[in-house]
Amino acid sequence: MSIRSMILGLSLLLGAVGCDEAPPGSDGGLTRDAALVDGGGLLDAGAPIGDATVRDAGLAADAGAPLCADAVCDPRSADGCAEGSCVLAGETASCELEAGSQSVGSECADTGACAPGLACFRDGDRGVCGRICCPGDGSACGDGATCGGSGELIDGATTSWGRCLARRSCDVLSPESTCEPREGCYIVDGMGSTECRVAGTAGAGDDCEVQEDCQSGFFCGGVGSRRCVRICEVGAGDCPEGRCMAQAHSPSGTGFCTLDMMTAR
Repeated sequence: MSIRSMILGLSLLLGAVGCDEAPPGSDGGLTRDAALVDGGGLLDAGAPIGDATVRDAGLAADAGAPLCADAVCDPRSADGCAEGSCVLAGETASCELEAGSQSVGSECADTGACAPGLACFRDGDRGVCGRICCPGDGSACGDGATCGGSGELIDGATTSWGRCLARRSCDVLSPESTCEPREGCYIVDGMGSTECRVAGTAGAGDDCEVQEDCQSGFFCGGVGSRRCVRICEVGAGDCPEGRCMAQAHSPSGTGFCTLDMMTAR
């Protein structure tokens, strides 16, 4: 090999190595104190990271998803009863000889009025036939829909089952303006997009796996051990201790309480 060829080969090798390194003084793009990674966690400051995403488990069954009440049949399905159809009329479902016939979106007046797979959910001061689903498992819902809602039926009975609804963006500081009573407003991606989901019960510093494990007003983040972090309004003094720090993935004007963030690391 000629000396010229050796020099050229060495130059190409050094160039290839240098491509993976950020130039001196550069932040290399996003940094770990301002983004989300594949696990959806808040990260320690310093090292550059790759693409920012947040785990969105709202459309698939998850180990941390709430379980719907056991019943003699699955109200999401037209099958499962030796006779009649499975009807959701309260916390649990039962086999009823006469099935309703009203379709999705039609107004209903009693719990047995809707076709199999549907229930008569309360929607304001009226009843609406909605597709039955289990929060945390959107498999019964079509594209563009998620499992949510108050779970209240037209007769006033409450149930752990949900209703397939179009995805709704919301205000993390004022979820009640868009979301239904048992729902919260959650950050669902690295761009700060939000969505109404059935809220969990975990509070500040509690373990979580997915966003909706936390109470409304919290974010599930951390490295290794994921914990609920309080969402706050920047400059409003919302945090019990510490201050409110904006992040790349927090909606405009919001951030996370620094004390909670330290707990989640």
